[in-house]
Formats: sequence, structure tokens, C-alpha cells
Amino acid sequence: MRFRLFLLAMASLVLSVPTRAMSSKPEITVRFHSEANPNDGEAFATPVNLFYQHRQAYLSRVADLTEKQIEKVLPFPAKDGSFGCVFKLNPQGRLRLETMSAETRGSALVVFVATKAGQHQVADLLIDRPVTDGIITIPRGLTEFEIVILKKKFKLLGAPEKKGWRERPRMKTELPGRGEPTDRPPTRPSVNEPITSPVTPRRGLGSELDLPRLSD
Repeated sequence: MRFRLFLLAMASLVLSVPTRAMSSKPEITVRFHSEANPNDGEAFATPVNLFYQHRQAYLSRVADLTEKQIEKVLPFPAKDGSFGCVFKLNPQGRLRLETMSAETRGSALVVFVATKAGQHQVADLLIDRPVTDGIITIPRGLTEFEIVILKKKFKLLGAPEKKGWRERPRMKTELPGRGEPTDRPPTRPSVNEPITSPVTPRRGLGSELDLPRLSD
């Protein structure tokens, strides 16, 4: 009898873990929806007013891209006091964007962002060309609170990558009169044979970003 009660208690504990995991929501969601055919029906398309293009459109209820395909971000201030952001997608997102932009050229890509403060339509971007580089630029519409969460959740585009001590290049040293440089650390010199190690100047880490953007 006690053994059965123990099994029931363990089963209830195991079942409760997935329930709590499913109920947890991400801190921020970024959803990209492309235009859909209004004849597809309410189950697949929903009407929405586009803020920047000043027209009504029907969007696919299923997002084409989400925050799961975002790899890096680069926020920047916009002229209207809000913030814009460059999104670099991972390989899966880049392939999806390339396929979608080639098939829906001339339509709109609408961006929705949601946090604990609420959900709102950020921008509607005109797809004027196939996008093959995996870069999406939102010119404006993001709040400062959303930018703080984005910078916390994703890596910054253009920031230098941190390398572990195992990946750092070893300094090459050259023994006078003994051939080419070697990667091995210098041995202790004798009294009559001093070792000189030339100092290699450090190269700068800065690089300019070339970020093609979707037109808004």
C-alpha cells in the first residue's frame, strides 16, 4: 500500500514539471508575419492596418520568423525618439527569409514585439527584393524597455568574440641561428647564448559594419 502511494506521488510530481515549463513565457517575443491571401479564410489570415504603408492587409496567422531565429542584434536610436534595431538571423532564419522574400516580393513584412508590458505592432517593411544575407532592419518603433531586453537576450552585432585561453594564439619565438620561428615556448638560455624575443605589435580589433537593410 505504501509503495503504491509512493508511485502516485512520484507520478504527480513528474506530470507537474512539464505543466510549469509550458506555462513559462519568454521575456520577449519578436514575430515577423508576411502578407497572406484574404481568400484563405480566417483560420489562416487575419486583417490588420499597416501603420507606415497606410493600408489594410491580411497577414498569415503563423509567423514566418520568430525570436528563435535571431542570432545577433544591433539597436540604434531613431529620429522620432523611439529605437530601431538590426536583426541578424541564424542559418535557419536566413534560409527562411530568402525563400519568403523571393516568393512574396512587393508585399509587406509586419513585425510584432511582446513583453510583459504588452504587445504592439512595431513596423511594416516593404519586401522590395529577395534578401539573401539574413539581415532585417527595423527603422523605428521599439521602446527603450524592449531594447534593454534585446541586448540582454542576444549578442551584439559587431562585438568582438571572446576566446578561451585554449584558443589564443601562442607567441612565436626565434632562436638566433637556429632556423625558422617555432610555436614552442622558449627554453632557458645558457650563459653564452642569450635568447631575444621580438615583440609583435597588436593588431586592432575594430572593423566597419556593412549592413544592407530592408527598405521601410
